[in-house]
Amino acid sequence: MNEAFLQFIWKMKLFTTTGIYTTEGEPVTIIHNGEHNTHSGPDFTNARIKIGDTTWAGNVELHIRSSEWNEHKHSSDRAYDNVILHVVYVHDDKKSVMPTLELNNLIDNDLIQHYKLMMQTAAWIPCEKSIHQVEEIVIKQQLNRLLSERLEQKALHVENRLLVNNNDWEATCYQLIARSFGTNINADPFEGVARSLPYKTILKHLNQPKQIEALLFGQAGFLEGSFREIYPHQLQAEYKFLKTKYQLQGIRPLEWKFLRMRPANFPTIRMSQLAAFLATHDRIFSHIIHAPDSNTIKQLFRAEASPYWKEHYHFKKAAAVKSATLGKDTINLILINTIAPLLFLYGKKMGDEQFCIKAVDLLEHLEPENNTITRQWANLGLTAKHAGDSQALLELKKQYCSNKRCLECSVGYRILKTGKK
Repeated sequence: MNEAFLQFIWKMKLFTTTGIYTTEGEPVTIIHNGEHNTHSGPDFTNARIKIGDTTWAGNVELHIRSSEWNEHKHSSDRAYDNVILHVVYVHDDKKSVMPTLELNNLIDNDLIQHYKLMMQTAAWIPCEKSIHQVEEIVIKQQLNRLLSERLEQKALHVENRLLVNNNDWEATCYQLIARSFGTNINADPFEGVARSLPYKTILKHLNQPKQIEALLFGQAGFLEGSFREIYPHQLQAEYKFLKTKYQLQGIRPLEWKFLRMRPANFPTIRMSQLAAFLATHDRIFSHIIHAPDSNTIKQLFRAEASPYWKEHYHFKKAAAVKSATLGKDTINLILINTIAPLLFLYGKKMGDEQFCIKAVDLLEHLEPENNTITRQWANLGLTAKHAGDSQALLELKKQYCSNKRCLECSVGYRILKTGKK
């Protein structure tokens, strides 16, 4: 038994509620068990409980042992003055003057044992053996809630970048999209390049992909040294001129990763694709928020590297490239991890729910992610139908199942309440 589980039992009334008495023998009737307080102070507020012949309105505090009331010094804490009932698992303080309800003998032992098994299991998720018995609507409701939670969390990261950029949505969008072009492996250096190269500078070279390539590759450090071919020489000369013109500050050497990657994902190919994308859109964020549907947003990200990169993977080594076009899977990841959170945050900041709905709609029109976590969920019978589902399933596994937060999960609650094993 732990306090979180005891609070869960009280909140859901998973104990005998009729014919119960305080430790002093007074009859107890629970009219309203209160509202769970997750902040400081008593565990449940605004409760209504009849003790003896008197109906009390106030707060309820829970402990495993009644002696914890004094151990935690609640008697001298004004925040606990309005506690009307002390609910405990074991009453071990016979000197207590607080009206106390002991739950030890009021809880079904099977419920306790089932919870222990879930907490102690080494299975991939605590309810692995029971989840297939849970109604589909319960799982769907949980996934919908978790998708919102995941978007909220991702929006926080976007908001931090927005604050750094003095609430400039276009600059923030540009930097985050640049980061997403680097995928997980080269995300940091890609963002570093974008942050060192103002978006207003990029906009001065709209429809000039060669100049934008020179700026990006130059700031990334790829134009250092000497080259045998004409194209990198041209970029190098262009960058030298533009660096002086815009007084660009040199950035620290960046560590680009090429090992154990498919050539199509090399940062050089991605950098050229990013240049092509930036060269064809004057106000990226404006295009995104005014796009009429998800397909229009997808079309924005169709980008192809310059002709040089159809025969090279990097500047000093020629090789035939299978495709220099930004792939569908990469576009989906950009939309999932960058564009949807941007739309969601914009809706929250502007107080306009339509953009939050647009973010969810975008995810529901994208293919689900295919990774080790989503495949494992599929093995358990939970197959993602779209990216909204896969994002929710990732959140469920990483934030709830792995941390055994079953008491905060609708699925876990359903399993515990019904005693499914």
